[in-house]
Amino acid sequence: MTRKRRNQSPVSPQAPEPEAAAPAASAFPGSALLTVAELADQSGVPVPSIHHYRRLGLLPEPAVEAKRFLYDQRHVETLKLIRLLRDRWRLSLPTIGELLPELLAVERAEPYSLEMWDQIVTTYLVRSEPALPAARLLSAARHAFASEGYATVNVGQICEAAGIAKGSFYRYFDSKHDIFLAAALSTVDAVGEGLDTLSEPMSETKAVAELATLLKPFVPLYLEIMTRELRGETDVAGIASGITEGIAGRVSPHLRAKGHAALSAGRRVADNALLRLFRVSMGMR
Repeated sequence: MTRKRRNQSPVSPQAPEPEAAAPAASAFPGSALLTVAELADQSGVPVPSIHHYRRLGLLPEPAVEAKRFLYDQRHVETLKLIRLLRDRWRLSLPTIGELLPELLAVERAEPYSLEMWDQIVTTYLVRSEPALPAARLLSAARHAFASEGYATVNVGQICEAAGIAKGSFYRYFDSKHDIFLAAALSTVDAVGEGLDTLSEPMSETKAVAELATLLKPFVPLYLEIMTRELRGETDVAGIASGITEGIAGRVSPHLRAKGHAALSAGRRVADNALLRLFRVSMGMR
């Protein structure tokens, strides 16, 4: 994804209320205009939050008819993406304002699902150029949590490793816990980048060995997520299985098997690579 350079952030603290606007052309042909109540129902975002995001400049300009704001499918999709960035990635609104124009510029013929957006956001943050602070923080957090454990690492250490002032950390993540969860999720694309350097299709046996090597640095982070889930911590529920499925999806295209067979093979490879690493960590052969 090519980053567009901008002179200023699209987030404005006091964006003026529009006096009038021509009906907005929908990005998706046939998209009906919606009232704010209908928009809230379709997006799952409360009406006060919609007004707040609009005033901050996070939403496309609505149409204005009879002094009412009217919205379309672009607004539904944008709100779902904002919710994903807030709830799953714990990004601040200023950071979301910086990312939204580039994420929404991805060419598409129809709205994306939350799962598709999640994959795009993960890939974007992991693969973005080193100048992007959120990506640098994620990379530093992945390595810090994996090598030293959650209890030992603090926000200052992550910022120092990322080369970012500690005071700027909270522009991108709300807390140490939030970046811990985001770092765990980002292991999928961190491992995927390593897989993408392998040119030839692999047998399952070779793929297990290659994947185990790539996963090894992140196993402590993965185990910490699993331990928390076993304790019943609800905010990590499903993250471990999501990482495993994500890794399986990334390894499948690199296997000799094709189609549905590759998907099944990818799951076996991911399971066997993790099992191999777990057995080693427990001193088992």
